[in-house]
Amino acid sequence: MSPLVWLVSGCSSGIGEQFVLDIVSRGDRVIATSRNIASLRSLQEAGASILQLDITSSEKEIRTTIAQAIEIYGRIDVLVNNAGFIQIGTWEDLK
Repeated sequence: MSPLVWLVSGCSSGIGEQFVLDIVSRGDRVIATSRNIASLRSLQEAGASILQLDITSSEKEIRTTIAQAIEIYGRIDVLVNNAGFIQIGTWEDLK
């Protein structure tokens, strides 16, 4: 079986960063993304490909980045949409 190609968002730290390291260690290929590409350099050194991606960008910009990702390995097999954050509280209290 050939290695899977993963696209993972939100990889600059935490779960996303560790997830990318685990993917690389199992022999799969991964494209790690973050708003700040400089924060991904250590993942690139570990064997990941990297791209800048801000999930709040326009649909056109996101489609362009996805096209760039597909050009790297010719396909994407798995998408992990890890970017984002959570706010907890009642609707009226959230701002």
